[in-house]
Amino acid sequence: MTSNRIKAAVLFPCDRNQKEMLRGTGKERCEWIFVDPKMSREQRLPLLAEAEIIFGEPGIREIQKCPRLKWVQMSWAGTDVYTMREGFPPNVKLTNARGCFQTVIPEYIVAVLLSMCRNLKQYALQQKEECWKPIIREMLLCDKEALILGAGDIGTGTAKRLKAFGIHVTGMRRTDRNYPDCFDAMVTAQELDRTLPKADIVIGCLPSTRETRGLLDERRLRRMKRTALLVNVGRGDLIHMGALVRVLQEGHLGGVALDVTDPEPLPQGHPLWNIERVLLTPHIAGQSFGYSKETENKVLHVCCQNLERYLSGRELMNLVDFEKGYAAE
Repeated sequence: MTSNRIKAAVLFPCDRNQKEMLRGTGKERCEWIFVDPKMSREQRLPLLAEAEIIFGEPGIREIQKCPRLKWVQMSWAGTDVYTMREGFPPNVKLTNARGCFQTVIPEYIVAVLLSMCRNLKQYALQQKEECWKPIIREMLLCDKEALILGAGDIGTGTAKRLKAFGIHVTGMRRTDRNYPDCFDAMVTAQELDRTLPKADIVIGCLPSTRETRGLLDERRLRRMKRTALLVNVGRGDLIHMGALVRVLQEGHLGGVALDVTDPEPLPQGHPLWNIERVLLTPHIAGQSFGYSKETENKVLHVCCQNLERYLSGRELMNLVDFEKGYAAE
């Protein structure tokens, strides 16, 4: 009977085939609630309140009003919306979509690096002015030194692609042991001050945790090469924004690409909007639903795998450790 089925609510938009993927995994054991993304939180709360499983990112206050809820499966990799705030119920399991963004985000990183190296932003502006004027300063990726802060799925996917350009890649993570062979070296956070001055390229792929907030402060930004390129696709609070403005205004750093900022969105009138060497995008490096069907289906695959595990009583993949603030690697 329907009353005995597990109610599962889906917050992200699914096409017909994706809905069938979920239904096929749940078979007769699940009753599906596909929530209209246009609904307000007040409108959707009665639907969520009946759910035992929610796929997507409900607000913490919504979660607190769902007495039957046992598990939230995110469609994102970043979990700080829950782990860096109070109130997530301890009896509710949280899993993320780690592993689904190791193609889409690294491709963004390669795109912005090439844009900065070859002055593509400036040439786009010149095109609007019908101006044919070569820009003298350029940089090649080949033979450069890259430091990737965060050597998980996204950092590893980035390292694989950078190696194809002939870049020497160093990663930074909690331990320097047993790292993938796409990295030439691995360091820990304790070695960051020694490693930063050697890097031509620094890439932030870190989640927001107590340890990573403000990791790139003014002192560390000044330890970077004056010509270094800085890319951040993790969380905006990795970089002290005020310090970044100051060092850029002084001519330090060759270029900066930010897909994430602190605060986010970046307020109108903020100095970073008008610094020529800065490339800003609105947190789209890892977009899935509504942007990339390939990434959407990777997320759906994780959802289906975890649903199978949940229904059979097995341990879920990508369980988030609230003390650490991320899913175990």
